[in-house]
Amino acid sequence: MTLPRQVIRPGNPSLDASRRANLPFSPAVRGGDFVFLSGIAAIDPATGEPVHGTVAAETRQILRRLDQLLQAAGSSLANVVKVNVLIYSMLDNMNSVYREFFPTDSPARTVCGAKLIGGHKVEIECVALASATGLHPSADRLPRNVIQPANPKLNVSRNANLPHSPGIWTGDYIFLSGMGPVDPLTGGRNLGPIAEQIRQTLRNMAHMLESAGSGLDRIVKMTVVLADAGDYDEMNRVWREFFPMDPPARTTCALQLSNGNGVEIECIALAGKRPS
Repeated sequence: MTLPRQVIRPGNPSLDASRRANLPFSPAVRGGDFVFLSGIAAIDPATGEPVHGTVAAETRQILRRLDQLLQAAGSSLANVVKVNVLIYSMLDNMNSVYREFFPTDSPARTVCGAKLIGGHKVEIECVALASATGLHPSADRLPRNVIQPANPKLNVSRNANLPHSPGIWTGDYIFLSGMGPVDPLTGGRNLGPIAEQIRQTLRNMAHMLESAGSGLDRIVKMTVVLADAGDYDEMNRVWREFFPMDPPARTTCALQLSNGNGVEIECIALAGKRPS
């Protein structure tokens, strides 16, 4: 069976930034069990014009728009499994507003600092479970499970009271939040040489996946964010220690990171046995 692919557009045409500006991307695409949303910035729903305000104001506007677009796809915020946030400065915080929209069992999430197009302070993209409406009848039957590391010291989401889950398991896939070099004995940050930061992060990722019955060998896609692009060669040297053959697909970029981290890594992996 060939899975259908459907472009999703918002019910309010003023919020269709790609069509209004004649840009070559779709607001969202539904394929199989998932809906994939383009990066969303703050737009006035009445005029379609960009909104520039505080990080909190832009975040609230974006998440309202994201909710509307998901509803147009027959999904909802409760079905979101992974969120990526780009913010103009890691010194500014959008978590208080974010909690209003994801109060419990929040999605996996990665947040990085970046220079954004059009003077915006925030841009958000996400992947969500679709509903069964009209396209793929199995989607409503897919459970959405929050997964936690067996070692509680590595549960950064809980220990730092952050509004994201360490990982989300749904269907055949596990979506992990961005992970950094956390010491598994203390829960503190390991901010030593970049090679050791990368090793520690990959060890933590292995532990997280193994806690859910998966493993590094089940990863299909990884995104690596370095604080310093000059660490790229060192990262590849360490990478070969963990992925000596048939490594996963990967994207690497340099962006602002929080807490003095030199690296942050997220991944999508094939699931193993269903968590109890």
